[in-house]
Amino acid sequence: MDLHAQKQAFLQLVSPSLPNEWEVEEVMEALAGVSEDRRRILLSHVPTIWPISHTLCLSYLAQGAMEERSCPPELMPEWVRQILSSYEHGGLRGAREFMADIEANFLDPLRGRACIDLEEVRGRMVPYLRGVSGLPLDLIADGRNSLWTDTRTIFVPGQLHLFADRADNLLFFRFLIVLQWGFIAAGTYRIRPRRGDFALVAERYGVTAEGGGISDYLACFPDPQRAGEALLLFESGNVARDLGRELPGLFRSVRPLWLRLLDRYRGRGGTGRQWLLDRLQEVVSMAESPGGRDDSGKRPGGGQARLAGFAEFHDALSGRCREEDRELLRLLLGVPDFTAAAKRLEQAREEDRELFISLLAGILPKNPSGESDGEKGGTGGKEADSITLPQGRATGEREEAVGLSLLAEVELPPELAAVKGRIETDLGEVPVSYIQSAAGLAGPGRTLAGAAGKDDQRLAVDSSFVYDEWDFRRAGYRKDWCAVIERELPSQRTGFVPLTLQKYRGLIIRMRRQFEMLRTTYRFARRRRYGDDIDFDAMVDAIGDRQAGLAPTDRLFIRLMRDQRDIATLFLVDMSNSTEGWIGQLIKEALVLLCEVMEVTGDRYGVYGFSGMRRSRCDLYHVKHLDEAHGDDVRRRIGAIGPREYTRMGPPVRHLTRRLLETDARMRLLIILTDGKPEDYDGYADSYAIEDTRKALIEARGSGIHAFCVTVDQKAHEYLAHMFGQGNYIFVNRIESLPLRMAEFYRSLTS
Repeated sequence: MDLHAQKQAFLQLVSPSLPNEWEVEEVMEALAGVSEDRRRILLSHVPTIWPISHTLCLSYLAQGAMEERSCPPELMPEWVRQILSSYEHGGLRGAREFMADIEANFLDPLRGRACIDLEEVRGRMVPYLRGVSGLPLDLIADGRNSLWTDTRTIFVPGQLHLFADRADNLLFFRFLIVLQWGFIAAGTYRIRPRRGDFALVAERYGVTAEGGGISDYLACFPDPQRAGEALLLFESGNVARDLGRELPGLFRSVRPLWLRLLDRYRGRGGTGRQWLLDRLQEVVSMAESPGGRDDSGKRPGGGQARLAGFAEFHDALSGRCREEDRELLRLLLGVPDFTAAAKRLEQAREEDRELFISLLAGILPKNPSGESDGEKGGTGGKEADSITLPQGRATGEREEAVGLSLLAEVELPPELAAVKGRIETDLGEVPVSYIQSAAGLAGPGRTLAGAAGKDDQRLAVDSSFVYDEWDFRRAGYRKDWCAVIERELPSQRTGFVPLTLQKYRGLIIRMRRQFEMLRTTYRFARRRRYGDDIDFDAMVDAIGDRQAGLAPTDRLFIRLMRDQRDIATLFLVDMSNSTEGWIGQLIKEALVLLCEVMEVTGDRYGVYGFSGMRRSRCDLYHVKHLDEAHGDDVRRRIGAIGPREYTRMGPPVRHLTRRLLETDARMRLLIILTDGKPEDYDGYADSYAIEDTRKALIEARGSGIHAFCVTVDQKAHEYLAHMFGQGNYIFVNRIESLPLRMAEFYRSLTS
């Protein structure tokens, strides 16, 4: 088909909405210089583009004619798809900019050379972000392909491709993330507007505003979203200056890229765009400024002049910045959501409040009631490092005095000092109600008096083992937080075990038969003098030796051999007070049956019970050590198992993980028998307890130990799947169902 025929075909495709004749002639003139096949391919996509935008279609044909050698025919459908996507997000200007550089904007990302994908770099970016910020921040791909933060998570586009070089994109991606942290650290989302700030904008825009947070302040402007973007630009200079002091190397490296990106937009608009570009250029310029900080940029969040001049700045930006200019602003500084940030800050404020109360309660004096030193038990004087309470005060006042004295005079543990600092940054001071709540939680029998400032609130109990505890709220460990104390379970002469063996005699016989099949494993032993089959590898070597004049070997067979199992299993039994009644009875009976049938397999196994009260006393009761023989003493200890106190599960899991790691075995198992959720008196409950236990189990699996749970809690599916993982727990509500379930999961674990 010649050019004239293709022109007629084009006009037929776009009928009845025919373009101007001169536009058609310009396009056809451009197409005249390309091959017939190229023209046919380009025109084949016209029906797709023309109904969306006539002008876009003509630009596509003109650009496609220029890029004949760049874009292979097989990639044309994908190029068209991305052109339309660029048009949807950036309009005609965005689509033309995309088509203008097919190599950088289309081919390089398609080849995977330049485009940065969050999932590829997240494993490196998250540790970097947390390292430079000191905060447990996270990175998540935003569904809207936008850049923003709620102060705990930074949401970023799933992909970034601004430059032709992949290293440049990676560097710029890192910088954009750090800049979002800069707004968090500078307190931009925690600004507390003064009453005068509200009065000024109320008068300026004719609205009613009395007070509130920063999101309430921005709501007074004609367009709150545009006002939020203006506030980021207003703050960006001082934020960049602060970051420039912390990370000068990053700013030096990214400055050429930042300026190169701004240069792309110069000359494409009037004075308004130039004004915006000048403001954005000041961001990297201020980062290299050695001068001090502006009064308007006082940190954190409470500077009296923080919003001074912002209303005028906002109006200047709104009068100059067009909608297409806002795209550049959003690309570099993000799309702020101050409402979401306010909700997340309120949640973090509540978490800090609970953590502060818990930590302060741990170091309050033992004697909060205000009795005299002579009434403390005959010591004849004041306890070392204790705090004397003023006499004659009401209880609440005395508690407040204790807390204030501790905060003002005693060197606080690092963790408590950090929480206190965050609260003071957020609220200006620690509220008295926090101190009173801590005093109430500590109670009259607190035993850590005088410890603050000396032992760093870390436990050091004789004949005990100290472990960290995971706090999911800050994505970090509480160091040396829990003490596991090994105790001997007293041997009691009871008829429980004999009666259980008699009661389930038939059941035990069936279980033994099932477990007998697990007793040995099989393997092939090669190069044997006799066996079950020929070892072809050995045969080839023997023939080679014979040809070489050497004496061939007579070890030419494979033999199927039975080997003894090399498995170590520890059973951890819940002895909390919630097991009282039929639940405890079921767990004990299940344990009796398990011990009897474990003897059949020949596997080494141990049994421990656990309970406790608070983090300073996580009791672990010895029932049977790993290499201890199963006899009358073990049976009597099983009979002595009974309900005690609470269910702090993380520490005993970590302790038995340690015991298993000290054991030389090919396979190590940890099986937990429990009635329900982990829980303890001192705030170890709900999500906190579940996440700590889950973390302890993850640590065990990371060490090569397989953890499994047998539960009698009918609601276990709500949380056990999260703690142990799917398929790593079973529910047993009748002892008769135990044999089959136990044999199934034990076989799957040890095969």
